[in-house]
Amino acid sequence: MTENKTSDAQARARNKWDANNPDVKKKSRNKSGCKIYIRDWANEEDLKEVEEWIRLRRESL
Repeated sequence: MTENKTSDAQARARNKWDANNPDVKKKSRNKSGCKIYIRDWANEEDLKEVEEWIRLRRESL
């Protein structure tokens, strides 16, 4: 059996936080995914499309 690097108390605290803050966790996960996509995968056409989404979002705020 392998040992966890995280204590049981820390794991319980993390799980409790995750359960109480689903929107914060979702936003963080999506923001990270967006950053990775832009930084590592997007070509010039993709970046123009993302810029258009940003422009539209700013107009709607």
